[in-house]
Amino acid sequence: MLEVLNSRFIIDGVPQELTPAGLLATVLEKAPEPEAAAGTVLDETIDPAPGPILLESSRIHDYLAAIAGVQRNVPVPFAAPCTRGRIAESLIDSVWRVGNFRLDELPLTIKWTADQATVGEMAALYFSVEAAADYIDALGLALRRCNFEQGAFGVKIATPFSGAPLLVEPYLRPDSRSWIVYVPFDTSDFRLGGSLLAQALGLRGGTAPQLLDADYFMDCFELVRELTVDGILLSAATVGAGGMAAALQKMCSAGVGASIDVSDIIHSSSGSDEARVLFSELPGVLLQIRDADFDYIDAEFILQDVAYFPLGHPVPGGRLSFASPGKSGIQTILESLMQNAEGED
Repeated sequence: MLEVLNSRFIIDGVPQELTPAGLLATVLEKAPEPEAAAGTVLDETIDPAPGPILLESSRIHDYLAAIAGVQRNVPVPFAAPCTRGRIAESLIDSVWRVGNFRLDELPLTIKWTADQATVGEMAALYFSVEAAADYIDALGLALRRCNFEQGAFGVKIATPFSGAPLLVEPYLRPDSRSWIVYVPFDTSDFRLGGSLLAQALGLRGGTAPQLLDADYFMDCFELVRELTVDGILLSAATVGAGGMAAALQKMCSAGVGASIDVSDIIHSSSGSDEARVLFSELPGVLLQIRDADFDYIDAEFILQDVAYFPLGHPVPGGRLSFASPGKSGIQTILESLMQNAEGED
């Protein structure tokens, strides 16, 4: 049904300058032959519900239970930011994969679905295509293939290495001295609009992470890829659906859990709280590193001007626990270093 991508769109009574195919033409790996418009699509936008999303930080485990088993989708009002998020997440997943590549060598494949009979879905398709074209171009990437099929609105994205074997384990190693650190791949605020948790709780308001800093994403990608290939990481995971909390839970196993404190992130992000930080789907990664490698990791991140946040350590027993925000992780690190120094001869 590629004719939809070659159709003219009129949204909220405003004719759009380009067809979806026209928007994608500049980022397609192989430039297509120009085609005449296949028809006209009329639709209107569905805006997010007004008002912020407010959560209780005392209910983190309740929220984790709420998202368990929920099938993820792309909410129509958040089509554009969620599309950028899906692209970022797919690229980040490639960081852990076997293969000889750089970020600019990862062409994308995207399949869109939308129901032409449902108000708002074709407008969402257009804005999703527009966001994809802009973000792919900003990242210096190419689109290898794209397609459209009739169905509930959705966006599926893959890279050539999406199914390749992993270079690093996704489960925490039983090293209680090792560190779990978080690296956000964009400078956007932590927001909950369009998230899996908002979907699970039936919350339709808020705003989604905007993901507008492509240069920063590229710096993060190359640095984390280098650490992965060099075998520095003990384990690692992508922060995507369900946010950091869901990714941490997946990293835990029957024998290894984690004790987590997000105070550093809250202190550095105005307007953020524990629940917002843990369940926002701001793309990023969780890394487990040896205590002996902490200084090296710190120097590498400072050199590349990339932010990272120590969250805590693995603990025995498989349970994931969250400390009440208090002392920052940096302060904890300094205290740990002082204690180690006092124990030396």
